[in-house]
Amino acid sequence: MNIFTIPYSSKGFYARPDTSLNRDSNDYFCPDGVTELAASVFIYAKAAKAGKCIAAKFAQRYYSVMGKGVHFSAPSVEDGSPESWWLSNSLDSTTFITDEYAAADASAEDIEAINNAFEKISGRISLRTGDIIAIETAEKVMVPQGTATFTSGNREINIIW
Repeated sequence: MNIFTIPYSSKGFYARPDTSLNRDSNDYFCPDGVTELAASVFIYAKAAKAGKCIAAKFAQRYYSVMGKGVHFSAPSVEDGSPESWWLSNSLDSTTFITDEYAAADASAEDIEAINNAFEKISGRISLRTGDIIAIETAEKVMVPQGTATFTSGNREINIIW
């Protein structure tokens, strides 16, 4: 399972590894050397079946669950190299799912955005069952060092520095 993410105001996308998904905890333990965090709110859909080159008009056949969440990244580890950017965005347990609901309950705007994302990503990469397609909905927000709790949707995330 991968987490394919379209950054806010971007034409591209990138993949976060499945280890970045925080499944069981409300706690995020910052690794040594991380002195600042950035949070990105996103909407997502979970692929219910595999697919390749999925046209936007058929995308709703490939998911039934949508939701909202937040990604954390660590800009303090970036040094301008592609490797450091990838490391900043793929730290363990930095993706939190805060809300999940049936796709039928989503807004028409969100469904259209997800359908277009399925088309964009599946045109380049084969999707597998369980993959998450995420679209950042706003600019990143810096989380000041020492912040103890970050609230997103219905979930409070404890940040342990």
